[in-house]
Amino acid sequence: MMKIIFYFIVTSCISTFAFWGALGAKNPFPLYAVGFGIWGLFLWGYNNRMKKEAARKFRERAFENYMRSRGRGRYPF
Repeated sequence: MMKIIFYFIVTSCISTFAFWGALGAKNPFPLYAVGFGIWGLFLWGYNNRMKKEAARKFRERAFENYMRSRGRGRYPF
């Protein structure tokens, strides 16, 4: 969670300066591309992190269900 907050703050700073720079630039389109591109990268990374977290939770739940299905006391080991 702290990593996501750090990336959000960095993304906000970079995009803010890019958009401020675009206000006074002769050709603002590259700075707009940087501003929107950094948000695209942030959202793409956030989506990948959430997918990995969901897959990890699914595997943990499947393992817990497997361990419950084995039962207790059926095997001497």
